[in-house]
Amino acid sequence: MDAYYTKQGTVNYTTKSTVSIVKPDGLVSYEVREIVVTANILFGEIVGLLGIVANVINVVVFSKIGFSDTVNISLAALAVSDVGALVTLQWFNVIVNPWFLQLDLPFLPLEIQSLTAGYPHNYFVKVTGFITAFVAFERCLCVTLPFKVKTLITKRIALAFNVAVFFVIALTMFPVYYTAYYDWKFDAKKNKTVLGIFYTKNINDVLGPSLFLTNSVVPLVSFAVIILCNIVIAFRLKRASVWRQMSSGAAITTPGAAVSVKEKKMVKMIVIVSVIFIICFIPSSALLTARAIIPELSISGIYSNINWIVATYALEMETVNSSITIVVYYRMSSKYRETLLVILGRHVNTKKTSSTTLNVSQRTETSDLNSC
Repeated sequence: MDAYYTKQGTVNYTTKSTVSIVKPDGLVSYEVREIVVTANILFGEIVGLLGIVANVINVVVFSKIGFSDTVNISLAALAVSDVGALVTLQWFNVIVNPWFLQLDLPFLPLEIQSLTAGYPHNYFVKVTGFITAFVAFERCLCVTLPFKVKTLITKRIALAFNVAVFFVIALTMFPVYYTAYYDWKFDAKKNKTVLGIFYTKNINDVLGPSLFLTNSVVPLVSFAVIILCNIVIAFRLKRASVWRQMSSGAAITTPGAAVSVKEKKMVKMIVIVSVIFIICFIPSSALLTARAIIPELSISGIYSNINWIVATYALEMETVNSSITIVVYYRMSSKYRETLLVILGRHVNTKKTSSTTLNVSQRTETSDLNSC
């Protein structure tokens, strides 16, 4: 039986009737859940709105920089995906807000959110993961095959891959919308007919394998690629840095030292991006694993209050991941920073100085996203 649980009772999808069930609070009370969930949602709304603006800026900046370098295509696509993830999450935060749930609405918010916010957000999150993995893979080729990367990944290949990711991940969402639909049902709590969700009879046969693939296998693949590629990048750049210092000396005024500093900054940027991604997606991955081990840790289980607290915190971390890229780009890429300042009307001093020391200093401070 498919059911939608509230604190007061359970709505039976099949009979459209209500059976009064008093559910235990588990380890956390419903009142504590409301406070924590509301705080997480408010934080997510504020950061999410800023993140939407930031990613729109990212798209504009990369468009101004141009797409002569393939990595800009992927970073622009990543910004588009992050906008989609944040917009759907904004609607999710509104519709599951305890204050919003208390309104007299013609629909059941916790059921409506599934197809209009929850699954669409998951779609964009998966797209973001694969685009991030592709960027990491391209960077990995930059340091492992620097003379072949331009022929292996052309602008056409980069564009085709990013478009394909949006399309293929969309196809994986088909079973969800095939087995679920909205219709009218009677809600005894409100004593009226409201719009809610229903499922087809073959939901267990279709949706079970599909969710295992999309919620477990797909994210783990992108996650593994990102980690592996960044480990290879860090190892190769560190080894190249040591070799160049041994060949040209470690003096700060030598070109070899300048390149070494630049490589260290690139490694630092890659590590920062990787750490942010990993940290921000650990809560959601841990929650999915815990749900598989503990069935009662679900929206309808005894520990549903804990589920809501952890789930909204996980979504809060996903919001941070999709919103903070502008800070990383601005701090670690001189080309991005200069382009953004020009767009904002700020004067950028591009005058070259004849001082050798100053030239070396400028090179050591440059760490463009586009360099291999």
